[in-house]
Amino acid sequence: MRPLLVSRVEKYNNRSLMLAAVQKHGSALRFASKELKADREIVLAAVQNYGYALDYVSDELQVDREIVLAAVQNYGDALRFAPNELKADREFMMAAVQKNGYALMYASDELQADRGVVLAAVQNNWQALEFASEELKTDHSFMMAAVQHDGDALEYASEELKGDRSFVLAAVQNYGNALQHASEELKADREIVLAAVQNYGAALRFASEELKGDPFVKAFAKRDVKFTCEYLKSLGCLRPTVASELDALGDKIVEIATYFPELEQEAQDASAQIEDPCNDNGTYSRVHKVSRKEFETDFNCK
Repeated sequence: MRPLLVSRVEKYNNRSLMLAAVQKHGSALRFASKELKADREIVLAAVQNYGYALDYVSDELQVDREIVLAAVQNYGDALRFAPNELKADREFMMAAVQKNGYALMYASDELQADRGVVLAAVQNNWQALEFASEELKTDHSFMMAAVQHDGDALEYASEELKGDRSFVLAAVQNYGNALQHASEELKADREIVLAAVQNYGAALRFASEELKGDPFVKAFAKRDVKFTCEYLKSLGCLRPTVASELDALGDKIVEIATYFPELEQEAQDASAQIEDPCNDNGTYSRVHKVSRKEFETDFNCK
């Protein structure tokens, strides 16, 4: 054997050298001798540094729970190298997904439909929901728990749930940008959109075109108090001609006061200005009258 080859063989068989190597670069385990790939201390150090090193360990250590969990904690995808018996072991998979939610990708079909295991995975990483069973993705109570933990989980909900008002409201209250995954109908729902932009102003880009152009919704998304104050003043100058218009205008003012509590006084002023039937400038508001003639007769505002 040539001297260079001998030195390499000695290096790959040298326990102290290999241990130092895998502590810095876990992938170095691939060059270890068969004996060292079965050395528990070396293997554990390797997978803690580089989860994929699980692919290089001895068959005996590939079923070692501590070794596999250490690999999964470093990189969830490492579970692909574990035996099927571990992927179907609930206790083991529960521990695995708690360390790395993506480990759910390699769980058995039965465990991908297990509420406890899947929820633990989602709590570690909401994107693990991608690997949950379709049955769980349509389960209202399970998915509600998921979106309350992370609103982004709405992305993997069933189409039916994406159109469920209470469900979507919970999601956008947790994370405004979840609005992008709501049904088109709910993207046009004023309360849903306001809840989304209250959580995250930039979520407005996912709203319907009508709500994107709504002055108040835009102001609320930007937390623009100055504009909203001026908007209230402009509403106070309006003169409704029928009761339904007055009601709608009142609702707008209440909405503003609700979302901008610091403008409560301005909202009250606008409301009082609208409800005053006779104004100094001679304009009038028909609040309770059916016709202009009746209004003018009662209030002498001809």
